Amino acid sequence: MNACTSHLLSLSVALCAVMTTGPAEAVALRPNKATDDSVCDLAHDTNLFLGSKTLVPSAAPKKDQVDAFFRMAASFIATKCRNGQVLVVQGATASSVDVQSLSEVVNSACPIASVVRSEVRLPLGDVTQAGFELRCTILKHDELVGRLDELERTDPMDALKARLAAAAQQADRGPAKPDASPGAKKDCGKMTLSSILQGGSCK
Repeated sequence: MNACTSHLLSLSVALCAVMTTGPAEAVALRPNKATDDSVCDLAHDTNLFLGSKTLVPSAAPKKDQVDAFFRMAASFIATKCRNGQVLVVQGATASSVDVQSLSEVVNSACPIASVVRSEVRLPLGDVTQAGFELRCTILKHDELVGRLDELERTDPMDALKARLAAAAQQADRGPAKPDASPGAKKDCGKMTLSSILQGGSCK
């Protein structure tokens, strides 16, 4: 075997190895985001993206907002990610819903002591806003799946979505109008001693 033949054989083996091994599977919440299978990437601005997929109105009770964002993020982790991956989430510093829901996500998927927080800037149109990033290594995947199952038994996601939709509809209608039933109106046409003494006005 000459040097040229040996070189071609080595090249063929290398190409075969690449084709059979294939690229590592990317795990990212946002489509077409460059990452690798060592990371479970829910950045950037996790809840902003999740809210674009499922309506979570600000008019809904805060508990329902936090619960909805937690479940959506946790469901992605439960189905797409695994123990040993670095979990990354981001939220807006000014949003207490982001802070509570995303803290709950990382604390449910990772040992609490391993969570690292850093300050970041999140894009918001042509400007940026103050944000935070939480990173940790997923080690509690099974526990996270179990918690989601328990939440589904006690408060099904369909019921939560129905409450969110009802809150959005109520916000669109505006505040409830006061009772306009006949019994709620004063009878200004009835003359009484009180109305005479008060000058006949209806008060």
